[in-house]
Amino acid sequence: HIAINHGHALRTAGQRDVAIAVTGLDRLRSDPYQFYASEILGLRKLDSLDAEPTAAWKGTAVHKILENWHKGSENLHTIALAELAKMSAHPLVRGLWWPRLVAGLEWIEAQVASQQAEGRAVIASEVKGDMTFRGVKLKGRADRIDRLADGSLAIIDYKTGKPPSGTMVEKGYALQLGLIGVMARDGAFAGVAGEPTRFEYWSLQSNSQNDTGFGKMEEPILEGKKKSGVPRDEFLDRTEEYLADAIDKWIKGDEPFTARLNPDFPAYNDYDQLMRLDEWQARSEDQA
Repeated sequence: HIAINHGHALRTAGQRDVAIAVTGLDRLRSDPYQFYASEILGLRKLDSLDAEPTAAWKGTAVHKILENWHKGSENLHTIALAELAKMSAHPLVRGLWWPRLVAGLEWIEAQVASQQAEGRAVIASEVKGDMTFRGVKLKGRADRIDRLADGSLAIIDYKTGKPPSGTMVEKGYALQLGLIGVMARDGAFAGVAGEPTRFEYWSLQSNSQNDTGFGKMEEPILEGKKKSGVPRDEFLDRTEEYLADAIDKWIKGDEPFTARLNPDFPAYNDYDQLMRLDEWQARSEDQA
């Protein structure tokens, strides 16, 4: 793999001492250089003016629609139409993505209604929070938190496409769901208290098993016939272990911010040009 040691370029340990977002820990563990460029150098990628809607753009739209629905009383379809109009959606979105979005939203609406009838209630949606863990600020936004009939909590992460696999969660490269669970358990979100016992991805991906053809709920939990994931009763403890390890190595320690530390996992590529990836790859091939 490519090892670019920018860690020692930091003049003081204080420059490393930055907050960790629940969406940033995966990047820090799998490709530390990307975290360094984003969270320490503060660099951001600019989209092309004529770019098609990205996954991030779609995710923002879906989260805004669901936030307005959970916090209001309007019909979900009406809210979605209004949000799409406000965002001046690209024609490709209107023609291809919009019908799929509607079908997925209809599935979510039906699922929430069914669960409410069983005593489950949405208690928080798109709520921000933060806490301190080993002297480092952990911050994030919870897509949704439910109170189950037995008083425990369900942590929900909405996805526009396929959610992370049980293997990615097990290996510590998809930790957002667990981090939100740790924060909810420790009182980081106003008005939320309790022990999380369910950890769910609600995805808008295609699914022939339901009436709308889109929408699926999965848990990255190792149980039954599943071959990967984390045991339910170890989920939060395992998440904390990965968080503590990252803090000790990169935030409080002096581990170099190596590029592509774990190349077997899906890579972030916003800063490949900055790290001169193509140049290093060419050199590696010439030396092979």
